[in-house]
Amino acid sequence: MQHDLTLMCRVYGVTRAGFYAWRSRERSERERQNEALSTQIRTVHAESRGTYGSPRVHQALRQRGHRVGKHRVARLMRAHGIKARVATIRYANPGLQRYFGSIPNRQLDRELKAPDQVWVGDITYLKVGGIYRYLAVVMDKYSRPGACRRCSGPSARPARAGCEGRHRRAC
Repeated sequence: MQHDLTLMCRVYGVTRAGFYAWRSRERSERERQNEALSTQIRTVHAESRGTYGSPRVHQALRQRGHRVGKHRVARLMRAHGIKARVATIRYANPGLQRYFGSIPNRQLDRELKAPDQVWVGDITYLKVGGIYRYLAVVMDKYSRPGACRRCSGPSARPARAGCEGRHRRAC
């Protein structure tokens, strides 16, 4: 899209001569240093497999002999879209795991001779287009097809207390 240069200079409060002088000027020493530093930041970030944020990248650069401030590192990382991966913390409860491990799973040992004896179900979540959707599945263990599926989301109908019909599917 082309705009009138005179109008744009008036909007931004600069002269046309000043605009042309700025455009023909070489890049400043600071810009060249920032570009070289950004390359080093990307290297440190890649070596950490994307887990280092600006404080740890700053520390790693200092250990490599670069004299740079922590705010400058943070600003360059923000400007270039370099972010640390956030680790999900899962807490294990060994006592609870031992308790459930001591209870035998009788479903695994059961001989099934006809449908509708044992029903199993599970719920999980899926990330679809940046939105988390929940998926619930209930199935007959004898015949194994999913008898009922429900997904969360704007197009999904609300799940009822029970799924009527053997092979009702929604989603």
